[in-house]
Amino acid sequence: MKKASWLFKRLDLSLRTEVIINISLLMLAAILLIGFTTTKTNEKNILQEKTKNAEAIVQDIQTFFEFVFRDRKGLTLNHPIIKEEIQDFINIYNKERNFYNLIITDSDGKVIASNKQQWVDRNFKPLLLERSMKSNTREIELEKGNGLWIPEYRKLTISSPLWIQKKMVGGVLIELPLSDMMRRLIEYQRMFLTLIILDSIVLIVFGSFLLSRVLVKPVKELVSLTKKISEGNLNQTIEVHSNNEIGQLISSFNRMIEQLREKQEKIEKHLESLELANKKLKETQEELIRSEKLASIGRFAAGVAHEVGNPLGSILGYTSLLASEGVDKETGKDYLKRIEKEIERINRIVRELLNYARPTKFEIKEVEVNQIIENTLSLLSYQKSFKNIETRLEFQPHLPPIQGDESQLSQVFMNIILNAVDAMPQGGTLRIKTEECIVGNGFSTKFSEGDRLVRIKFSDTGIGIKQEDLKKIFDPFFTTKDPDKGTGLGLSVSLRIVESLGGEIKVESEPGKGSTFEVYFPVSQ
Repeated sequence: MKKASWLFKRLDLSLRTEVIINISLLMLAAILLIGFTTTKTNEKNILQEKTKNAEAIVQDIQTFFEFVFRDRKGLTLNHPIIKEEIQDFINIYNKERNFYNLIITDSDGKVIASNKQQWVDRNFKPLLLERSMKSNTREIELEKGNGLWIPEYRKLTISSPLWIQKKMVGGVLIELPLSDMMRRLIEYQRMFLTLIILDSIVLIVFGSFLLSRVLVKPVKELVSLTKKISEGNLNQTIEVHSNNEIGQLISSFNRMIEQLREKQEKIEKHLESLELANKKLKETQEELIRSEKLASIGRFAAGVAHEVGNPLGSILGYTSLLASEGVDKETGKDYLKRIEKEIERINRIVRELLNYARPTKFEIKEVEVNQIIENTLSLLSYQKSFKNIETRLEFQPHLPPIQGDESQLSQVFMNIILNAVDAMPQGGTLRIKTEECIVGNGFSTKFSEGDRLVRIKFSDTGIGIKQEDLKKIFDPFFTTKDPDKGTGLGLSVSLRIVESLGGEIKVESEPGKGSTFEVYFPVSQ
């Protein structure tokens, strides 16, 4: 059926033609099966009839033998009188039956009588007759050739031993023509082929008309309507003309259109509300990120002020010296160069702070993780609490880029670094390591095996996190710090940013020994 369907698709046939062809093929297969079975049954019956006739002929010859030797107990098959009577019987029998060969031999294989005189008194013992006389049973053999529909039967050979007073004295071999059987089978074939042709014509003519009225026309209407529905037109239906399966299908289709129309209206209204809610949610999330960013700025603003205050003090001192009398020209130039150097230092600090704090439009592009971490550390280096921290950087050279927004990634790294600094109030070591890794067996992440990732590992030697708090550190507003040191939103916002970029954060911590944050991002393709 798969091949047939492929053929119909290639021929681009109509539904009516395809149904008629399929039904015709099924009917043809059924008729051929019935015809083949009937032919074989007919063939078997004719063969059985022919076999029974051959056995009846053998029985007639055996009866004749018993009659001939009834009062002649001292005579044998080779006695002239016996041979003459047997030959006369065969001549008469052959005229009625028209055998190919009818041969009677004695037990030694000498021909006693035959329908062909040239065989008489000759030694002739074919294999079938010899096998029959040895086994003391009748043997039957069919000679046939290959035919297109039925075998080409040529002749039927039967052999049997002959007895006189329960003693085997010879044998008989009979070859019967099967031409009349072949004629009967061929006539049946012709009749069967005629029946197939007539049935096919009736089926095509009347089947085409009935299928077109009952099935094809309603299906075409359904197809036309489905095309309109695919184009978005849900305002049309089909008129129902009957209560059969096709009518029920059309009714169901009409109900489906009505339900689709109602659901489409509901979906459109729901989409409008979702778009509005999504817009508000996005605005709220962006505002939350900005708020946390401003909170981060406030946390290290004092450190920045201290860093700006030192060069300002130097500038004030140099300007006082310049204003005093007695400063020669060369010394004045030296003071001015020092003032310029301190101003450049202040300008660099303020510019870095403004670059971080300035509202930016988020832009997803290929970014270098190592460079973003260096820029973030440069900005944090002005923090007073950062002075007692030893920073160890282990950056993989030529680290593959990732897809992300520089401002958002800087905010994530700053939140994690500031938390690490707060966890080491008496000073300590902050180790930052970047490397490329490939997801393998036992790699507990949301990524698939074989994925290429960039891993950023932040390790500190701080006070650590309690086990009961580990599950809550990413919850909004959860914090263990004093109110003036944190809002509890830093890690929550960081997690949202990382997950929005397709990444993942993992945390390990042991109280008294420190914490390790691992951030994973897929490599940019």
